[in-house]
Amino acid sequence: MTIKIITFSGVDGAGKSTLIECVNKELKSNGYRVIKKRSRPEILPILSSFKYGKRNAENRATIALPRLGGNRSRFTSFLRFAYYFLDYVIGQTFIRIKYRSNKDILIYDRYYFDYIIDPIRANIVLPKNFINFFYRFIDKPDLNIFLFAPSYEIFKRKNELDEKTINILTENYKKLFTNLDKNRNERYLIIENISLEKSSSVIIKHINEIL
Repeated sequence: MTIKIITFSGVDGAGKSTLIECVNKELKSNGYRVIKKRSRPEILPILSSFKYGKRNAENRATIALPRLGGNRSRFTSFLRFAYYFLDYVIGQTFIRIKYRSNKDILIYDRYYFDYIIDPIRANIVLPKNFINFFYRFIDKPDLNIFLFAPSYEIFKRKNELDEKTINILTENYKKLFTNLDKNRNERYLIIENISLEKSSSVIIKHINEIL
């Protein structure tokens, strides 16, 4: 597979969208084609589209606050997880076939790590170790970036999560990325995103190293 895959992770307010746009502009100016995805390959539609239709489901997902789903069932959680996991499996095959140019770069705004660290966000209540186990069956991106900032700063940017939850999720992400970086050949970066200019400079530097 020639395409390079880059992922951005972090709680809402960490600055993922802003930095993705910075990276997108930089790469396009250098002749690369950037393909942006949210969380997963998106070969399969979000589950709510079967009820509301694709457009209405996407609109509802955009305006809905995260982590407020009412699911408490392990059985329906397993079905939901299996559906999204299937999207990764099918999607990675599709990506291998479709994108073969060395000028293609796929950027994910969130990735499979979200299901491991914050499954409640996807309305899933399953053990994190169980979800983590299946990461071995998914294509490993070339560069994975976790963005964080002090909880009070993130709360000012987006007050969707309380500071305690922000701190817990941030620490769990750091532990996951640290462990993955020790045991694998891919890159897992942890970046404190206070200065947009500094963060984007560091990220572009690492991206250039994998291209």
